[in-house]
Amino acid sequence: MFVTGLRCLRCGRRYPAELRAYLCEACGEGVAGGDPGILDVEYDYDGAARRFATFDGARDDLFRYLPVLPVGEPGPGLPAGGTPLIPAPRLAARLGLRALYIKDETRNPTRCLKDRATAIAVAIAESLGRREVYCASAGNAAISLAGFAAHLGWPCHVFVPSYASRVRLDWLRRYGADVRVSAGDYDQAFAEAEAAGREHGWYSRNCAYNPFLVEGKKTAALEIADQLGGRAPDWVVAPVGDGCTLGAIGKGFREARRLGRLDALPRLLGVQAEAVRPLVDRHRGESPSGDVAAATTRAHSIAVRRPRNALRLLGELDASEGRMVAAPDDAIAEAQRLLAEEAGIVAEFTSAATLAGLIRLRDEMPLDGRTAVLVVTGGRLDEEG
Repeated sequence: MFVTGLRCLRCGRRYPAELRAYLCEACGEGVAGGDPGILDVEYDYDGAARRFATFDGARDDLFRYLPVLPVGEPGPGLPAGGTPLIPAPRLAARLGLRALYIKDETRNPTRCLKDRATAIAVAIAESLGRREVYCASAGNAAISLAGFAAHLGWPCHVFVPSYASRVRLDWLRRYGADVRVSAGDYDQAFAEAEAAGREHGWYSRNCAYNPFLVEGKKTAALEIADQLGGRAPDWVVAPVGDGCTLGAIGKGFREARRLGRLDALPRLLGVQAEAVRPLVDRHRGESPSGDVAAATTRAHSIAVRRPRNALRLLGELDASEGRMVAAPDDAIAEAQRLLAEEAGIVAEFTSAATLAGLIRLRDEMPLDGRTAVLVVTGGRLDEEG
């Protein structure tokens, strides 16, 4: 491995490269709603670049990027990553873009990008001998973990908010997971999961706190860089809840450039639902409007009122000169229809926020002649909302 250590994104304190690490010992979970001390994995990029020169990257999953992953060998479980980048010329023409591509994460084993993080989680859990796992999730991360755990025969505990759909609960139970439905929202489910995980010593697949899991998610960006032949698109768009996914993608692009696999950094565009938009407001320096606690959206997977990876995401937005936008549910529903009818992509409601966000960006600034990538993070359809 080429991991050199860990650095707290809140206070800057550095720690050894220890796979049992979780949050910064000084900053912890934060207080009074403040940012937690999330850690970032650092690498010897010169050594990793030399290793890539001789590395047999013929694998078609995320472990083809092993030199910049926090594990020494591919982990057990289902194959994640290696998803296609699909041109969408009809949508590009509609938006006035030179080219539009869709990174189709629905091709992962449980039909979502979350499988990339889960693959790293089970690899590390296996290496530590901790074969009982947990997470909090509105659906996709829990289903991903439950699927991998079922494949490996590991006990799995998932904590979901009160509004988790019946279809998603059914999937979790089909995989044999221990499903714990919170009486509250995602943030309450997250707190309950962390308390139980600490009490029982289970391995955490909570990407917002576990510093190693974003390393799996960043491989989506490394793949995009390779699939475009090292030519950076102008914009890369993803939905934003805790901030882990787009923050990880930003890190992946920075690493691709540092490793000589990408000619420039694309600008990141994060999309939240209009009703629950804490990171849009924070990035723009605006105060929340309305009753945030009571606001609801059909985009349950990104309805996170206390984003725990805000520091990571905001840093990547700054590095890429990126932006945040919000889209109302009716615009997301229309985008979901357009993705199906004009690109042949069946995206779940939350994932369709990417296209809705790009359309919103076009209303704010010219996109003529630009190139964009939509990261369609999942394709599981159910009765969300």
